[in-house]
Amino acid sequence: MWLNDLVGGSGAKGRRQAFEVQVFKTDHWVIEAVCTTEAEARELARKLLPNREGVRIVREYNGSSRDGTSAETIIFSEMRQVNPKAVVVPAIEEAPLCTDPKQYLGGDSRRIVTRLLRQYLEQRGLTASEVLCHPAEMKRAMNFEDMVPAAVSRVATVQAKAAGLDVRDRRESIYDSLSDLRVRAEAAAKLNLPSAAKDGLPALLAQVEKVAAGDPVEADYLAKVALCRDTMQVRNLLGKVEWLLETCGDSRPFAAVDALVADALGFPAVVQDLLARQPDLGTALSRLVDILDGTFEGQKHESAPAITTLLSRWIGSGGAPETRGVLLDFLLRSLRGTNPLARDPEQQRARFRTLLERLVRQDGVLAGGEGAEAMTSGYLRFIEQGGAEGRRLSIDGVLHMMALPRDRLVYLMALSASPLGQREAGLVLSRAQALLAPGQGVNSLTTPQTPLKQKMQMMAGLYRATLAAGFDSADRDALADRVDVMVADYIVQAQVIEKLDDPSASLRVRATRLMQFAAADVLSSPKARRIVRDQIIGHLRQPNFDGKYVEGLTTPEEKTAAIKGFYELLRQAKFV
Repeated sequence: MWLNDLVGGSGAKGRRQAFEVQVFKTDHWVIEAVCTTEAEARELARKLLPNREGVRIVREYNGSSRDGTSAETIIFSEMRQVNPKAVVVPAIEEAPLCTDPKQYLGGDSRRIVTRLLRQYLEQRGLTASEVLCHPAEMKRAMNFEDMVPAAVSRVATVQAKAAGLDVRDRRESIYDSLSDLRVRAEAAAKLNLPSAAKDGLPALLAQVEKVAAGDPVEADYLAKVALCRDTMQVRNLLGKVEWLLETCGDSRPFAAVDALVADALGFPAVVQDLLARQPDLGTALSRLVDILDGTFEGQKHESAPAITTLLSRWIGSGGAPETRGVLLDFLLRSLRGTNPLARDPEQQRARFRTLLERLVRQDGVLAGGEGAEAMTSGYLRFIEQGGAEGRRLSIDGVLHMMALPRDRLVYLMALSASPLGQREAGLVLSRAQALLAPGQGVNSLTTPQTPLKQKMQMMAGLYRATLAAGFDSADRDALADRVDVMVADYIVQAQVIEKLDDPSASLRVRATRLMQFAAADVLSSPKARRIVRDQIIGHLRQPNFDGKYVEGLTTPEEKTAAIKGFYELLRQAKFV
């Protein structure tokens, strides 16, 4: 009825013919306008086509049949021919050396494929795994202009230089491996594996396990092949992530899904879609840390898709190392870049300081030496100097941004294990030694107001970071011993043991408190642990320890469980 009203009604004097000009949007046609003459409709279609995916004209006769219904005829239809931008294969500085065709399916190799073929993959809504695991898509990519030869040449050149190989031999080896991968994909396609979309994930995995005959590597590959067959029906990269996570459901992530999600997240545009509306790069990177920590919760003003929260929880479960690695790499590359972190220049340093606080954790620096080097390189955006002088100024600049000396030490220990830290080993060591100079103590490295458990956890993290430092063994051991002495002295001076081992409390409470304090995440330095261990051993050596430990418990089951739990704590703490 609304169409009749638009064109003048259906009476004797109403216009019985109308021309709908429809435009194509994503996957369906939408009415753009209704014209009264064909000439008018064709002129409008001509004007719209350059800016629309497609345009068609539908002629409609109103009430042309005896029952009053309308008849429609498509008299014009044309899709805009989009000339894709020329695909440019970028230069790379390094590439993993694969000696077996199966290694090309590994995470590092697929990330290189994504970097080299990014423009091609984005234009077609494909991922590296979909190209490598689907024979038709692999063939299509191989035949696309000179893209693959250019990519193979870049990889062969980098690998030959790094490993001292002949470039031509390396190039031929890569082509042979790609041919093997295509043959393998063709064989897998002929197995007619179930579809996760139609038959469900459990049915697919059951069949994959059966066909693989107990070979976990083959099972993982076949699962990827089958899942890629489904994900290729979704031409939106973020949509692939959504489909995969929804298909996986509440189950723990497994390797094949982890790999495919990681592939889709290898495109910066997809990460930006995940983070949605953020005021600036610094805030966006801080929210990306939330995703990595498994704590992201969408806020109304962000308009982030629901899949972001689901992805964060998925990563937080600990079963998606590839996905986490891809997002962590994006975070570090953005941090070490030169793009402004805030729109207001006055807020630049504040955003950078916030990121430092997020990256330096209780248990060390996020991403270790790589994270510390990214922080150092990122500070270069605030200074003009480059080269060795710039590196030294950047190291000191990062140190001055950190409020706690303990955090500065954790940063220095991580940095010492990185290539940048190795180049500036003398400076990094001298700064660490100054922070651990005589007269410094636990309260000067942290704060006196810090709660005891948190303070000890921070010092335990520092001790472990020192043991993993990249200094010479003699310097590293000296620094670790200094941290150990600091913690042991603090335990004695602050009478920590006396406070925990309160004589007025029951033996069970006293011993349990000591054991909890001796846990590895609270107390890891040997001298400090020895103090607690001696106190616990003293309790164990008293007559009838087990009987006194379970005093107050009534049932035999409670007593047995309590004793068993205590000795399990002893074993976990490696005291027995």
